[in-house]
Amino acid sequence: MLPISGDKYAFIQQNIDQSPASHGVYALYDGDTTIYFGRAAGMGVTIRTRLQAHKRGDEGKCTQSASHYRREVTEAATSREKELLEEYLSKSGRLPRCNEAI
Repeated sequence: MLPISGDKYAFIQQNIDQSPASHGVYALYDGDTTIYFGRAAGMGVTIRTRLQAHKRGDEGKCTQSASHYRREVTEAATSREKELLEEYLSKSGRLPRCNEAI
């Protein structure tokens, strides 16, 4: 099990609007600190729509202030999100701060 790899994108509207219209998982960061893991699964729910919701503040102020994000396209989004959260918890002893707020 590995954390989300690949490019780290600035959490700006232009990048978010070009993110995949696919199911998957994503991580939000404040600088180098992971603040949230999320999933995009279900009818009409995509990585792009979820990131847009966070940027608008629909998911609360905690994630709206993210500076960067990474994303991973997968049809197994629910189980992959669970893996990411469990791995983070085992390494740090707590959940990312915006996941704790839920």
